[in-house]
Amino acid sequence: MQHARWTDSIRLADVLADVLEDSDEGLLLVDYEGLIRFASPTALRHLDLREDSIGRAIAECHGDYRLIRLLTSAGATDEVIEAHWSTMDRELSVRARRIARPGAGVLLWVRDETRIHHLEKMRRDFISNVSHELRTPLAAMRVMAETLLAGALEDGPAAHEFVHRLGLEVEQMSQMVEELLELSALEGDQRPAPEEAVPVVDLLIAVDRLRPLIEDKAINLGFDVPADIPPIRGDVAHLQHVLRNLVHNAVKFTPEGGTITIAARAVDDEQVELRCTDTGVGIRADDLARIFERFWKADSSRRRDGEGSGLGLAIARHVVAAHQGTIRVESEVGHGATFIVTLPAWAGAASTAR
Repeated sequence: MQHARWTDSIRLADVLADVLEDSDEGLLLVDYEGLIRFASPTALRHLDLREDSIGRAIAECHGDYRLIRLLTSAGATDEVIEAHWSTMDRELSVRARRIARPGAGVLLWVRDETRIHHLEKMRRDFISNVSHELRTPLAAMRVMAETLLAGALEDGPAAHEFVHRLGLEVEQMSQMVEELLELSALEGDQRPAPEEAVPVVDLLIAVDRLRPLIEDKAINLGFDVPADIPPIRGDVAHLQHVLRNLVHNAVKFTPEGGTITIAARAVDDEQVELRCTDTGVGIRADDLARIFERFWKADSSRRRDGEGSGLGLAIARHVVAAHQGTIRVESEVGHGATFIVTLPAWAGAASTAR
């Protein structure tokens, strides 16, 4: 019987060790002399403590005064003391409580909330960006409406100009709201994209909606699409949206008389590559890593024309990812930019070609 109890105790200890190893919350026990009596692997990791810290003074192993002050405060009360602080690479939430058993010490629960903190910052930034993007056109619309009411309605040409500009502002706001709704749907939908054989030439139809913008800036639009390129596996409407967003982005940052080229090639039997290249102002190296973030707009030299919600490239990234593809950009300031999309080819394309 005693042997069985001993065996059960060992098994229970192993289970507890596994639980502590896998737990997101670390446990640290410090006695009233300031010595570390127990530390779970997670606590060691969160507090940057070495494995040989057990049995040593906490002040010697961890010099952060906030932790020492927390231990001191918890040791003087029966209440749970909570604290939050930042380290160089973590956001920590720490709770401390004195153990009721005499001489035991103070038990700390340590949780790494870096990801939660990052998500909260993203939420705040999102709200701030949406507010800013809406506030600017709304302010312009209010000024134009007040000007019309103040007498500009009596001036035919001026009234026509103000109404035209009001229409443009409304269109820009409507586009941003539509893109926000689409991006929200893409981020919340984890289902794979519908699969059909999409000829590359069918994607080029998306560019037709941008013809007025392209012609207004006298941009030369070129195509380099081989006739025998295999179709892409995916959803034609979503892929057209990707190409339209890339070309629209190129139009915004290409000066009058510049060139935009859309090219496609078969990487192999399984992948098709699309390229959208412009002769615009280019993108700084520091901005390349963030170019596909929501609302991200590069420095003022890149924002030559100023319009746009900053959502088009984020939408393109999500659509491409849903198609099990990749998207990246190559650019140098003053030498234009090339956006490269790699997508899966239709499975039957290779055998059909043979």
